[in-house]
Amino acid sequence: MVSRNPTDEPPVQAVAQAFDVLELLAAGGPRTLGQIAAESGRSKATTHRLLATLAARGYAEQDARTGAYRPGLRCVSLGMSVLAGLRLGDVAQRHLEELNALTGEVVHLCVYELGEVVYLAKLDSRLPVAPQSRVGARAPAHCVAPGRALLAHQPPDELARVAEAGLRAYTEHTITDPDDLAQELRRVRERGYAINESSWRPGVCGAGAVIRDYTGAAVAAVGCCVPESRFGEDRRHELAAAVTVAAARISADLGHREAAAR
Repeated sequence: MVSRNPTDEPPVQAVAQAFDVLELLAAGGPRTLGQIAAESGRSKATTHRLLATLAARGYAEQDARTGAYRPGLRCVSLGMSVLAGLRLGDVAQRHLEELNALTGEVVHLCVYELGEVVYLAKLDSRLPVAPQSRVGARAPAHCVAPGRALLAHQPPDELARVAEAGLRAYTEHTITDPDDLAQELRRVRERGYAINESSWRPGVCGAGAVIRDYTGAAVAAVGCCVPESRFGEDRRHELAAAVTVAAARISADLGHREAAAR
């Protein structure tokens, strides 16, 4: 059992004060003891004790030349551990549900694998007519919107491998020429989302956008899948905007800084 000195500050208050100091260090450049005390509204003595405790645990470092404090490397390792523990499906679920409620359409979460996308999650449409799909199913990446969103961010050697393997035609709208696909993927990168108009299954369309993790890597894509009868120009723009927002929010929750800043 840990003994307590009755004159000590309550543990919860001490922890809160330590976090206040740590957040001050993280919010800007290096700060001196006096600056930290003034900004936190605490005495120099209290602030010094908090900094000494943080430094002893590796969460703060003091510059030997200037005496200024900055966050320690332990902060980095702790943050990386949190990010590494995030499960894509768990992080994405709330945003997928919001997208599904907003659009009323089928929503998918997909990952890329060797020229295909795999459906990790699916939320059904509330409408009577809707495309059919299932979790675990695969689709050709060059045909469906989430697949194109992911292909647009694959390295050149992977794109070359996909092209060399052949772009199979599934409908009259399937892109089968590598140059045409390259041009379409450039458009995807420029506008930030992908569109599929009956490229895989006749009468089935969709919009998709890429999801990035804390390293900036394209790790997944979110998409809305709709029947062609509900994919007019206005609706197409609505769905494109909706999947773009959903993908950005999932990316932010995965630690992608650019998405978090939007």
